[in-house]
Order: sequence, then C-alpha cells, then structure tokens
Amino acid sequence: MLDLFDAAGDLSAAIEALHAATALYTAEPVVDVLLDRIGWPDADGRLVDPSAGDGMSMVRALSRLDLAPGDFREVARVQGWELHPGAMRSARERVQSHLISNGWSTASAYKAALAIVHHGDFLTGGPAPGTFRFCAGNPPYLRYVHLPEVLKDLYRPILPDFARGDLLHAFLDRCVYNMPPDGIIGFVTSDRIWVNDTAANLRKQLGHKVGIDHISRLDPSSSFYMPKTRRKGTPPRIHPVEVVLTPSGQARIPLGKQPVSPDGSLDHHDGPTLADIATVRLAPWLGPHGIFTIDAHQVGRLPDADLVPAVDSDDIDPATDALRPATRYAIRTLKDCEPTGAVKDHLQTTMVRMPKRGQKGRWWMPPESITLPLDRPALLIPRIGRKIRTIRLEPGILPINHNLYVVSAGPDHSLETIQEVLQSEETQTWVLRNAPPVENGYLDIRAGLLRRIPIPGSLSPKTSNVQG
Repeated sequence: MLDLFDAAGDLSAAIEALHAATALYTAEPVVDVLLDRIGWPDADGRLVDPSAGDGMSMVRALSRLDLAPGDFREVARVQGWELHPGAMRSARERVQSHLISNGWSTASAYKAALAIVHHGDFLTGGPAPGTFRFCAGNPPYLRYVHLPEVLKDLYRPILPDFARGDLLHAFLDRCVYNMPPDGIIGFVTSDRIWVNDTAANLRKQLGHKVGIDHISRLDPSSSFYMPKTRRKGTPPRIHPVEVVLTPSGQARIPLGKQPVSPDGSLDHHDGPTLADIATVRLAPWLGPHGIFTIDAHQVGRLPDADLVPAVDSDDIDPATDALRPATRYAIRTLKDCEPTGAVKDHLQTTMVRMPKRGQKGRWWMPPESITLPLDRPALLIPRIGRKIRTIRLEPGILPINHNLYVVSAGPDHSLETIQEVLQSEETQTWVLRNAPPVENGYLDIRAGLLRRIPIPGSLSPKTSNVQG
C-alpha cells in the first residue's frame, strides 16, 4: 500500500488541498454534548477520533478522565488520527498543554501527545477492528468526485462502491466496520448523508450492523470554528447534524435505504409516488456567469455557438410565479468536439474565472453537462422556498444552477396533472412535514424529496415499464 508520508510532492499538495476544502473544527460545547450522548467515559472503554483536526474532541474526552501525572496507560484510552501535518501538530500541542495544566511534566506531556495523536490516514492506516469501543468526532465532508486524483487512486482499491459518494461516507463505513459488538459512534455530519437518495445504498449497508440512537440538527453558525489557515467566509454550506450510532439490535431508528430526517419522523408511504409518473432531475450548474452563460446582448458575438435560453430562480416573477423572458443564454458544447472560432476564443478567455471544482479534463466542457430533455414542456421548482412552487417551462428552455426539473415520465400522465399534484394542499402539507428546514421558515426542497411525494392511487402507472 502507498505510504503517504514517503510519497511524492503531488500527494503532499493533495493533502493540503483536502485540508483547505474540509477543515472545519467542532466547537467545545458541541463536543461536550456529543460525549454525553455516547456515554463517555465508560469504565473500561477506549475512544478514537478518526479525523482529529486540532485535537478539540480528544482534549474534551481526556478532560473527563482522572489522569494522574505520568499515567500513560489511562491517557492512551483516547487516541486520534490526523492526516494533515499542520493540524496534527496543533492537536499534539493542545493535548500537551492540557496535560501540563493537569500537573504533568512538560516531557511526559510531550511524550503522551506523540503517542496518542497519530500522524496518518485513518482510512488506510487506522487501528485494527475492535480496538476502540467509542468513536467520536467530525469527519470530513467532501464529495468523492472533488477529491484530488492522487487520493482517489489511493482510496479506490480499499473503498467499497457504496462508500465512494463522499469522504464522509468512507469514514462512516470504516468506523462501522471497525466497531466492536458493543461499540458506539458519535459524529457531527452533514444532513445529506441521512436524507439524500444518493446515500441510500450506504445507509442500507451500514444498517446491517448499526442503527440510529439519536439524530438532531445543529446550528451551523455556532457549531464550528475555523483553523487559522482558512480564510474568513470560506466554510462550506452544510446543514450539520449530530448522530449517535449503536448496534442495530439496540438502536431506536433502523437504518436502511429510506431517508431519516434530523427533524423528526418522516412519513413513509408504501403506495405510488411522484417517481412513478414523473422524472425529477437537478438542473446543471455551469459555473460563474459569463463563461458558459452569457447575457442576451452578447449573443451576436458568438455566431457559431449552440445557444440555449437559460433561466434561474431570479427569472421568476415573485408575485405571479410566471417565468419572465430569458435574459441569458447557455453555450452548449460537445465533449467529442472541441469548439473553434469565436466560441473557442470566448471560452479560453473566460475559463480563468472557473473555480477548480468546475474544471474538467476537456477545457471546453462545463462543470456539469447539459443533458436535460429540452424537447418537451417541463416544470421548474426552486430548491429553496417556503413551499413547492411550480413554474412552467416551454420546450427549449434550460433551467440552471441546481433548480429542480420535472417532466412527465410517460404518455399516461400530463404535465398539468403532475402540476396539480404538486400544488395540492395535501402535497404542500406533506412537504412541510418532510423537507429539511433551512432558516427563516424556508425549506430545502430536494430531488429525492420530490420523488417520494405520495400521489393518488388512481394516478399509479398501469404498466411496469414507466421510469421514475
């Protein structure tokens, strides 16, 4: 297996990039509550933090132990792994300072910090299964597709397919795999792992061993603090939750493919759903405006471009929910055909503004390809709102920026019928109960949520070949 710390500079650069993208440390009060929830310290249990950061969780766990100066056996009940060298040094310094303040000599505290804060990758070189009864921390959240290539190459052989959606998936899978029969895991996570359809198979696989004993939302404004190396205003846009996982036979909430709401019980419906009569997809994100989207007055400068009228939620009249005429256009490119002429000049000039996460192997391709079926009418539904809003899209109009896009899944159900279902009082009430809240009364309306909306049995497809 590749040794991270004997590797070439590209791996070191990848670790720096990973840290810059994921370093968001958990505040002390949140850590203390989480330790309470998992029952730490047990009389003889040991605790591991798989992504220790600057050591906050480790020190809070150590503060609950009766650590006589020089008691290396007791201090070793708490250990952590940290991949980033700077964060690892901060964690060791924090542990050392804590021990010194509790009567340890500087030399003994330094020795203990070296022994219990491991400089390594928990996913590739963590502890043996069954070593730690307790696992607590705040593992990194980053979609697998955004990992540096050298890390993808490192993790690909060791991660099962169901744990490759996000780095958080990988950490959860590894911690559950390492968990002894009486183990317990307390994590701060993003909410998407518990509610998104893309994590359904992960939930199912984890559910063979664990279930949820507790889950609730956290306040993102007070749950985290940033390391000094991170710029102000750069925390990722996440909706954090605290979750406690226990062996499946003891857990209050079983884990399976069905989503689990941090806000209370979700409505589970065994009958037909919107996915039986409609296709729900996310509109593509094409990057900052001015690269793959242009204003109407610029159209004449790109005579050879394949242009599509593009709309976003700001094109919706808030008073009438009607769509205003498109004022921007999307440039549609093909991955097997490099553009020429004015389109090539425009893209090469503007691509310097594309953030790294939007850059593709083919320089002329947008971050997400335009693959929506634009040959038929559809509905645009804004992702954030106090309720579901359905805006009619005529053929040939492209929604952008991760708005929701709904079309009929077959000839038996008209778009008008689908719109009536979505606008019904029953649906709006169901969405209010089941959609994750954001703030100020707004809801996070996701594709998976729409697909689960119950529909009247009379609308159920008459044949089994209708795709959802």
